[in-house]
Amino acid sequence: MKSLPRSLTFTAIRKVDPPWGDDKNVALVDKPVTAKVEWESDRVNEATALAAIEGELELNASGTSDALSGLDRFLSGVKEKKVYVGYAAVEKITVPLSLKCLDGTKIRGKLFTWINAELGVVVCATKYGKGEAPAAALKAQVEFCG
Repeated sequence: MKSLPRSLTFTAIRKVDPPWGDDKNVALVDKPVTAKVEWESDRVNEATALAAIEGELELNASGTSDALSGLDRFLSGVKEKKVYVGYAAVEKITVPLSLKCLDGTKIRGKLFTWINAELGVVVCATKYGKGEAPAAALKAQVEFCG
């Protein structure tokens, strides 16, 4: 799969074909992103560090992006009668971390997480003009409508 602008990665894709019913509503992608932190030392109190990271950086330091189930909740409100593709995409990021212990020792680590979650739907038969749809929508249309 080609990369998306801003390093967006598809985490869920569902192609919906209303005339055929639920049997044809295929999940083409279901790859949620799981946030994790890797430390260079085992001296870190994981629960305390995760709480501090989430509080200070306002990023997910644990858990999983709500990919297909979140997309399905979004799509439950779509009333298109044409074939369409629903998509969920995120931007994966890596953030360097540094902790200073009480004894002055510094411990480094990395946070692997996501930002810029995007949910949307694109109608397969529609030709979108410049600026009429987000880049992720156009990419989903090209890759998954065929």
